[in-house]
Amino acid sequence: MRLMKVMTVGVKRIGCSDWGLVISIINRLFEDHEHFIVFRKADGKTVVTDGNENRLVTVDKPLFSETVWAVYGNDGKVQYYTFMLPDEY
Repeated sequence: MRLMKVMTVGVKRIGCSDWGLVISIINRLFEDHEHFIVFRKADGKTVVTDGNENRLVTVDKPLFSETVWAVYGNDGKVQYYTFMLPDEY
């Protein structure tokens, strides 16, 4: 199976400053079995948590202009993370 990314209209609208870095973070956290990941801008950095405020990674630059959730899914053929804004859930 491959791990893919899917994004909502809101995430497409705000964009990302470094998708390559986001994907490498997602791939690493997927190996650690993290299925819900939150990217939150804080003081010019990005704090990545597990949704329960447990800090997983801190990046020295903002990746998204708003809080973005990455939620794992598996349809039996493809494993994926859906990137969405919290209000799109």
